[in-house]
Amino acid sequence: MTNIRSQKTIIQQNEEKFALQLASKVLEKPKLSIWMIMVPIIFVYYFYKMQKYSEGRKVFADNYLVSHKRALKAVVAAMDADQECNFETLAEEANVPKSVAPEYTAMIRILARHYQDLLGAEGDSWEALVRSVYKNQTHYLLFLNQLNTVEKKFNSALKPHLQKTTEGVDDIVQRMEHWSETLRRVEAKKIFT
Repeated sequence: MTNIRSQKTIIQQNEEKFALQLASKVLEKPKLSIWMIMVPIIFVYYFYKMQKYSEGRKVFADNYLVSHKRALKAVVAAMDADQECNFETLAEEANVPKSVAPEYTAMIRILARHYQDLLGAEGDSWEALVRSVYKNQTHYLLFLNQLNTVEKKFNSALKPHLQKTTEGVDDIVQRMEHWSETLRRVEAKKIFT
């Protein structure tokens, strides 16, 4: 079990790193201009905006990781108990609208299978775990394409519910999907180069 615990830590750390990178791409960072340096009161405002950006980035990452943490925790618990994960229960616990539950369950299922494979792999780093499971860049990219596809289906199903409460949800989701794919492809290239 200690191997599973160390693998879990590696997985969590990588997911957190990815979520923060994604947040940096999705959220707009305040830009510093020459006028801000020349006019002190504007410079103070810039620091205020930077603080809000930093807080927003953390909140974004935390919210992005909720489903990932839930899937990883369920896989570890199932492995500890030598049982299968109950994905429908995870969808119920997530409190997603019933109309979105099938897409959410599909996403959780793919994440859980991925985590289960990584938890059983040999390696002491994220890169080593991924290489151990997927063997080559093509296989890893196939998994990433599956993940991107189920995330898009989930986002598409969830968007109508979010449009009632979140301004600019279409733009946010589009940026998330674009940057998720881009960052994952860059990571795959680094791991298998």
